[in-house]
Amino acid sequence: MALRSKNKVVGRPVLPALALAVALLPPSALAQDAPTASICAMAASSQYEPGYQGFGRELNRIDPATAIPACEEAVKAAPDVAANQAWLARALLADGQTDAALPLLETAVAGDSPLGRQLLADVLFGDLGYVGTTDEARALEVLRPAAEAGFAPAQLSLGFAYDLGRGLDEDNLIAASWYMRAAQQGEPRSASNLGYLYHGGAGVDLDYAQAMFWYQTGADKGDVVGIYGVGQLYEFGQGVEVDFVKAAEQFQRGAELGDSYSQNDLGYLYETGQGVSEDAAEAARYYQMAADQGYALASANLGQLYSTGRGVERDFDRAFELYSYAHDQGEIGGTVGLAQAYLYGEGVPVDLETARSFAEQAADAGASYGQSTLGAIYADGSGVARDFNRAIELFDLAAAQGNDYAASRAAEVRAEQTCGLIAATRYETGFEVSGVELERIHADTAIPVCEKATALDAASLENKAWYARTLIAGGRAAEAVPLLEEAAGAFTPANVLLADLLLWGHGVDENPARAVTLYQAAAAENFPPAEFGLGVAYQNGRGVPADPALAAKWYGLAAKHGVAAAADRLADLDRGTVEPQVGPMRAGPRS
Repeated sequence: MALRSKNKVVGRPVLPALALAVALLPPSALAQDAPTASICAMAASSQYEPGYQGFGRELNRIDPATAIPACEEAVKAAPDVAANQAWLARALLADGQTDAALPLLETAVAGDSPLGRQLLADVLFGDLGYVGTTDEARALEVLRPAAEAGFAPAQLSLGFAYDLGRGLDEDNLIAASWYMRAAQQGEPRSASNLGYLYHGGAGVDLDYAQAMFWYQTGADKGDVVGIYGVGQLYEFGQGVEVDFVKAAEQFQRGAELGDSYSQNDLGYLYETGQGVSEDAAEAARYYQMAADQGYALASANLGQLYSTGRGVERDFDRAFELYSYAHDQGEIGGTVGLAQAYLYGEGVPVDLETARSFAEQAADAGASYGQSTLGAIYADGSGVARDFNRAIELFDLAAAQGNDYAASRAAEVRAEQTCGLIAATRYETGFEVSGVELERIHADTAIPVCEKATALDAASLENKAWYARTLIAGGRAAEAVPLLEEAAGAFTPANVLLADLLLWGHGVDENPARAVTLYQAAAAENFPPAEFGLGVAYQNGRGVPADPALAAKWYGLAAKHGVAAAADRLADLDRGTVEPQVGPMRAGPRS
C-alpha cells in the first residue's frame, strides 16, 4: 500500500500486483521461477522483510491453505533459496505444524535468513509452535544476528529475552533499546512493550507520557498490549485524569480481540460500576472469558462472585475450585480466597489452622486482603490467641494499600483494645496483666470509650460485655442487662456478669436458678469468677440448696485460680464464721 501510494505521488505508473511482487523480490529469488516465488512471498512473507513491507503479513493473517502449496512449489523450484525455506516454514507454523517447519528453519538459518532466524528462535524460546524442550542458549545464538541486521521481529524477540532474563541476565535498559529499534520500524508489540517499561520505570525513567505515547502507538495498530496499557493509564489516572469511561472503551476493545487482561479489567469495572453501569452478571461473564484462557486473577475474581452470589448463583464449591486454580498458579487472590473459605467453612469444613496458613502466605506476599484476613483472625481470636497489636499492625498495612475494610477494622480494634484495657477482667486471655476489678473501673471515663467501641463493631460480643461492665460499675445495671443477654452463651465473661445480676436481682428480676445455670456453663470453661459465683450460690442457698461443702469446693477452685476473695471466703468457712447473706448484706456483682 505505501509503495503504491508513493508511486502515484511522483506520477509513476502503478504496477500490477504480480509485477510489483516480482520487482521487489531479492536477488536470490530472481534466479528461480519468479511467479512461483512471488505467490509464496505474497502468501507467507513478513511485512518487516526488506522489499515486502507492502504486502507481507502477520503470522496469524496467513492462510495456510493458500500459502503452504505455493511455498512448497517455490522450494521445489529453488531449494537452495533460504527465503523460500523460511516462508514455507512460516506457513507451516501458521498451520500448527511445528515439526514439519523445524528442518526448513534450520536450512533457512544456515542460509542466514533473518526471518528464519527469528522464527527458529521463537520456537526454541517456546513462544511459537510447540517443542518438547526449549533451548534459550541456542535461541539467542540464532536470534542475535537477525536483530543486529535490523529485522524488527528479531529485535522484539531479543528485547523480550533481555526483559525477562531468558538465557542471559535480565536487563531492562538493553530491552528498551531493542524495543525502540523495532518500534521505530513500526513493529506494534515492541512499541507496546516499550510503553510498559516507561509505565513501570524499568530500564528507563518512569514517564507516563512516554508510556501513553508508545502504548497508543501499539494500540493504533491493534496490539492488545498497547490497548490494555492505554486502558490502565486511564483507569488509574497515570499521566492523565482518571477516566473510567475511556478505560472501559479500551478494555472493551481488547476484550473483543480476546485479550484476557482486558476481559478481566472490564469485568472489574462492571463489578464496581466504574465507567459502565454496575452489572455483576456482566462482570462474571468477562471474568469467565479471561478465566477460560487460564488467567489466574480472573479465576480468583470469579471465585469471589460465586462465594457471594453476585451475578451468579451462589456456589461455594465452584468458588473453592476457582480459588484453588488461582492459588496453584501463584495468584495471591486465590490464596486469600482459600483462607476465607477455610475460615468460614465455605465449600470445605472450617479449618482455622489452614485458614491462617493461607492468610499468612498472602500477607507475607504483601497482598492487602491477605493482611486484612490475617488481621481479622488475630482480632477475633479465630484459632489463635487474640492479639490486638498484631491485628492492628496487619490492618494498618492493608489500609495503607487502600483497603477500606482494613481501615475500618483497624479503627474498631483500636477502640476495642482501649475498651478492653479499661474494662476487661484479668481472667480473660490477653488481659491477664491489664484486667481490672469491677470496683476499680472509672465509670465516667470507661463508659464513653466502650460505648464507642460497641458502636464501631456492634457484632463484637466482647465489646458488649465490657460496655455492660462499665455500666454496672457506674450504677446502671439495668442498662447492662440487654447487652449481656446478647453476649451470654457465646462469651463466657458475659455469662458470669449476667449471673451476678440475676443471683440477687440487680437491675433485673432475680432468678437464682438461671444464675446457677450460667455459672455452671462458665465454670465448665474453667473461668475462675464462675467458680467463685457457684461458691456464693451454695454458701447462700441461691438457686441450689445451701451446701457449705460444695461452697468450699468451688471457693477452693476459685482460690487456686487466683481469685483472692475466694481464699478469704474459704478461710471464713473453715472457721465457721460465715453466715448466709441476706437483705442489704448480700453480695453485689464482681469481676
